[in-house]
Amino acid sequence: MKTADLIIENGLVLQYDRSSSSGISSIAVKDGRILDIDLPDRIKSNYNADSYLSAIDKIVMPGFVNTHSHVSMTYFRGLADDLPLMEWLNDHIWPAESKHLSAEFVYDAALHGCAEMIKNGITTFNDMYFYCGEVAKAAKKIGIRAILSEGVLDFPVAQYQNSQEIIDYTIKQHDKFKHDELVQIAFGPHAIYTCGTDTLQKITKLAVARDMLVHTHLSETKTELEDSLKKHKLRPAEYLDSIGFFDNKVIVAHAIWLDEKEQSLLAEKNVAVAINTSSNLKLASGFAPIKGYMDKGVTVSLGTDGVASNNNLSMLEEMSYTAKIHKLLNEDPTVLPAEDMVKMATIEGAKALRMDNEIGSLKQGKKADIILLNTRDLNVQPMYNPYSHLTYAFSSEQISDVLIDGKIIMQDRKLVTIDEDELFNKAEYYRNKIRENK
Repeated sequence: MKTADLIIENGLVLQYDRSSSSGISSIAVKDGRILDIDLPDRIKSNYNADSYLSAIDKIVMPGFVNTHSHVSMTYFRGLADDLPLMEWLNDHIWPAESKHLSAEFVYDAALHGCAEMIKNGITTFNDMYFYCGEVAKAAKKIGIRAILSEGVLDFPVAQYQNSQEIIDYTIKQHDKFKHDELVQIAFGPHAIYTCGTDTLQKITKLAVARDMLVHTHLSETKTELEDSLKKHKLRPAEYLDSIGFFDNKVIVAHAIWLDEKEQSLLAEKNVAVAINTSSNLKLASGFAPIKGYMDKGVTVSLGTDGVASNNNLSMLEEMSYTAKIHKLLNEDPTVLPAEDMVKMATIEGAKALRMDNEIGSLKQGKKADIILLNTRDLNVQPMYNPYSHLTYAFSSEQISDVLIDGKIIMQDRKLVTIDEDELFNKAEYYRNKIRENK
C-alpha cells in the first residue's frame, strides 16, 4: 500500500488526454504533485492518505490560468467607469496611483485580489504592476501561483525615477525568487507608447540572458495602431519584431488591432496572446481576431485584466463572453466550441506562460493545482456535457474547493489561508481613504 498526502475521491475528473476519457475517478496527491488518477476502487486499494476530500457530485478539473491581470488595482474597482481607455488612465487611474501607491497599499490590495482569484478558481495568474516583491509576499501568504512583472515605463512612476531603476528592481526580484515554488518574476515593459526602443531592446537582451518571460500590452486600441504607423512607419507587432523584441519568450495582452500579417508574425515567433474580453468590451477597445490567431497556430489564452477595468475576476465569465461574442462576429456557431474554451482557460494559458509541463491539465506528475465545482445546483442540472456547462452555465459560486501545489486553499467556498473579515475591513479603509482624496 502506497502513501499519499491527500486523496480526492469520486469526482467527475476532466482529463484532456484523448487516450483517457473523463469519468468518475479519484486522484492521489503527494508532495504537491498528482501521484495517480484512476478509478475510485483502484485508488482506494492502492493508496492510504493523511486526508481525504470528497468530490461526489463535483467536477474536478485543472485550476484556471489567468494570463493577464493587475491584481493590486483591486482597490480601484469602480473608481472610474464608462470611459475610453486613455481618458480612464490619464484622468483617473494614474492620478489615483500617484496619490496612493505604496508598498503597503500594493500588498493589501494584492492580498484582496489573490483571495478573489481563489474564489474564482484561478490557481495561477500572470500580473503586471508595481512593487512586485509585495505582490509576491501576498501571493505566497495566500498560496497562489504567480508570475509577476514590474511595469516598466520611461517616465517617473511609483517609487521610480526612470526605467533603469525598474529594470534593476526586476532583476533583483528575479534573483530572489528564481528557485521559489510559487512565484516567478518576468519583465513587464508596459507598452510601445510608454517604453522607447532602447528600453525594449535592453529588456530583450536581459530576458534572453536570464530565460525570463516578457509580458506586455500590444495593440489594445486603434489609437495605439495609428500612432505606431505615424512614429515608426510600422504596425505595432511589426515594429516590435523589427527591433528583435520577439526573439524571446513573449506574451502580449489584448492584441486587438492586428492584421493577418501581424497574426502570422506572432505565430512564426511563438508569441502567445492573452485575450481580455470583458475589459475590452467595457472600454470599447475592440475585438481580438481570435479565429485568425487559432487558424494560424497562435497560442491563445484568457486574462481578466484588472478589476478597475473589468470589474471582476471571473474566468468562467470570460469563457462565456468570449465564446458567444466570437460566434456572432464570425457568423458561425461552431467557432470556439465549449471544450476549446475550457482548454483556453487552463492548458492553453499554461502554454502561453511556458508552464504546460507543470500545470494546466490533470496528469500524473504535474502540479496538483486543482479545482472542484459543485453540480448539486439547480442552474447546472441536468448536465449532459461538463464542458458545455463550464462555458455556458456555471458561475464562480459553484467553485467549491481549490488546491494549489497540493494544498487546500479553499474548502466549501471558505478560504483556508486568510481571514476574509480582515480583507473586508481593509477594503473599507482604503475606499474611505481614496474617496477623501479623489
